[in-house]
Amino acid sequence: MVESSSRALHEQLQRIYVLLDDGDRRALRGAGVSPTQYTLLRHLAASPSDALTISRLAEVLLCTRGNATRLVRRLVEHGLVCTRGDESDLRVVLVSLTEEGRRRLGIAERALDKANHRRFSGLSEQECSALHDLTQTVADVLGKDLENHP
Repeated sequence: MVESSSRALHEQLQRIYVLLDDGDRRALRGAGVSPTQYTLLRHLAASPSDALTISRLAEVLLCTRGNATRLVRRLVEHGLVCTRGDESDLRVVLVSLTEEGRRRLGIAERALDKANHRRFSGLSEQECSALHDLTQTVADVLGKDLENHP
């Protein structure tokens, strides 16, 4: 791929990111969470152990432990998550959803589902499927690049 093509692709993906992020922010406003907070709540809800460490949250959010700690602290203040020490290693902090966190996550998921249906209704099923496959390939390539160039 020539440099100008990769630059144009990056600019287009960046434009899509900004549009999605702003649309997500608007959709999530009613649930009282930001897109990053929503992502954190989703990861907690999907955790088989019902809890994740600050370090693991930092990994999945692609941020520092300090940023993850600040994000968790804010969610604790809003009653959406709670923290506790790990019984086997008290240096480790485990983060879990509260009932209010689960409730708000449900509100957020429904709001995003509605927004996504509206935003992507102009695409056919075939276009959605092709776009999904292509963006999966892009995500895989970008993930490998991050692994190879930490």
